[in-house]
Amino acid sequence: MKNKARIINLIFLICVLITVTSYSMWLLYQLNEDDEKGYSDYVSKDQDIFDYSPHTKADGSRYSLAYVDYDEYMPASRQLCYILLGLEERGWIKKNSLPFTIEEIEKDELSTKIMYARLEKADLGDYVEFCPGGFHYLYNEKEEDIAEDLKAKAENGLDMVVTFGTSAGILVKNLNLPIPMVDFSATDPVASGIIASSTEGSGNPNVWAQVEPSLPLRQLKYYYSVKPFKKLGVIAYGDEISAGIPDVELCSEQIGFEVVKDLILEQPRETHEELDAYYDLLEEKIGAMADAGIDAFLLTGDVINDSSLLIAFLEPLYEKNIPVYLIDDASYVQKGATMLISAYDNKNVGRFVADTIVKIFGGKEAGKLPCVYTSSPSIYFNYDIGKLIGFPTSFEFLAVCDEIYTLGVEDEG
Repeated sequence: MKNKARIINLIFLICVLITVTSYSMWLLYQLNEDDEKGYSDYVSKDQDIFDYSPHTKADGSRYSLAYVDYDEYMPASRQLCYILLGLEERGWIKKNSLPFTIEEIEKDELSTKIMYARLEKADLGDYVEFCPGGFHYLYNEKEEDIAEDLKAKAENGLDMVVTFGTSAGILVKNLNLPIPMVDFSATDPVASGIIASSTEGSGNPNVWAQVEPSLPLRQLKYYYSVKPFKKLGVIAYGDEISAGIPDVELCSEQIGFEVVKDLILEQPRETHEELDAYYDLLEEKIGAMADAGIDAFLLTGDVINDSSLLIAFLEPLYEKNIPVYLIDDASYVQKGATMLISAYDNKNVGRFVADTIVKIFGGKEAGKLPCVYTSSPSIYFNYDIGKLIGFPTSFEFLAVCDEIYTLGVEDEG
């Protein structure tokens, strides 16, 4: 009898493993149909990256970088940090010379502005430096002042401008600087006009932008496959292209759901009074979304920059059992969003952008370098929120999640 019980248990375990494996493969297929994955795959096709060993400029000086961002959006800090770690890995930044730790960054303790202030004072070695005064936030500076500053610096030794996101990429691209610019994390660099094509050259010898192909489109296909919805609510901040709305609408046509969208125009959010006014407006718009008959909500970037306020803002949605999905930033799942299917691998995208910078310093033309990098997916899920709103939490689903969070429990991994 004992042997029979063991055999039955073994058969059951094998069946479970087959089921979980099949489910995992199906999920990955949903996300990555027709895509090529992974940094190792990229490197295997691009062996010349290893030829660009660290070196100074012809006059013996270091390559000088400036940086342009939109505002204090913490995912930008993590992505910038991994680019710097990629440069360190290649030997362009001296080992252990970065003036912050990845732990500080992952805990959302440092904005890109604070990072840059430390970087411009740090000794990063013989090859790379950050230009004093070369940091700009678009939301609280005049565009003409940023343009004037970058043009002057480009004429006096600045070698490259690194930009984060759509707005910063568009601004710097339109300056037509005589030096290269490298943009990362724009939602759709082609549709927004930063580059002309992701596969046939950027259209400008000095412009490069990292492209994650149809990220919102691939994510929404997955979200829909787990729990189908008839009406998806989405609020964009600034403009629809930056928020990925065109991809959302394309996905709605392909799958057959309705999009209920709203737009918050860019506005000052620097002082307490300005933030309070913005939060009042946001509370009103999320409340209206919850009353609009939606059965899923997509939280896009820059809408709620302070993740500690997440639960308070999302409460009207959760009261009606509406799941909240994300485009990026797993820490927001930890703080109370329902789920993130992340096809944005910070570490390896950082390496990809760093390798591009290295190639440009090695003499390659920015506008002719490969732009497309397709990340391997990861699944993040908040179990407590799932239980609260009646989200399907089968064993098979939970087994393929990379991280499962519960409210009030800090992630240590």
